[in-house]
Amino acid sequence: MEDQSICVDPWNVRGPNKNKTEPCLEPKRGETFLKVYNCEYIRHPKPNRFARAMKQIYRTSHVHSHFVHYSTVTEDVAETYSKHAQTHPEVSYIKSVHDKRWQSQSPELFLDGETEGALVHARSVLPHETRRRSAECFYGSNFGCMIGHICEDSVKFIDALHKNNSFRNQDGSYCNCWKNTVLEDVLIPKLENLIRDHRASSK
Repeated sequence: MEDQSICVDPWNVRGPNKNKTEPCLEPKRGETFLKVYNCEYIRHPKPNRFARAMKQIYRTSHVHSHFVHYSTVTEDVAETYSKHAQTHPEVSYIKSVHDKRWQSQSPELFLDGETEGALVHARSVLPHETRRRSAECFYGSNFGCMIGHICEDSVKFIDALHKNNSFRNQDGSYCNCWKNTVLEDVLIPKLENLIRDHRASSK
């Protein structure tokens, strides 16, 4: 497979958009993924339909083995009968995670996506996918826009319209995603400071 970061216009462009191309956009050098991808197409709080795709957060010490973001072997799943009897003699040992008692003994806590935690989707946008941005990224466009155009906080998110390129800022400019202000104002500066300190100490 060829280097996907090279800006080329592949001969077999997918999709119906065959409009004029422009120079590729390249990744922002020197910026963290957290900052570059802090622009969610579906604004918080997420609609209820996202409950089916909820993600789980664990302490790293609790997860022994995992595949991508599917946690497969956790501390309690791997616990043997003899270890359980030593550490939790007052609690009955449950052999199967499918046992109805499992959830009652290990309840899940649901985070508030606005005040307790947020998942940032950092997916790659390949350079050649940006070559038709002027023909794709505008109000009312029939094409999917691969580039994030930030909506002001005053722009109301309407779930039924988010795929229709139907959002505008007060000045009339097209927009399609929203910044998480906690990330932007609090967590990203902290991360950048930690990276800066780490680089300085490792010289």
